Amino acid sequence: MKYIDDKYFIAIADYIKLVIEEKNIDIADLAAAANVDRKQVYRLINKENIPKLSTLVRISLAAGIEPQILFALKFDFAIYMNENNILKAEPKKKKKF
Repeated sequence: MKYIDDKYFIAIADYIKLVIEEKNIDIADLAAAANVDRKQVYRLINKENIPKLSTLVRISLAAGIEPQILFALKFDFAIYMNENNILKAEPKKKKKF
């Protein structure tokens, strides 16, 4: 089985898993509340696949995590960008006439 190695996704999945464990939420109940298949929740917390954004938001809301909190995790994006060869796009320069 292949696991996701994206560090930002891993941080999000770990945070959701921590909240689920701290609140003692049953995975089947969480999936039902989020209106998603429980396999999707298991795949998320086991870091087996990256869900669509809408699925991630549904699961986080059902777990009692506001999306703005979920996406505000402390994370070093400069290192992430460097490790993943991500550059910032620059606006096009206007032509002078």
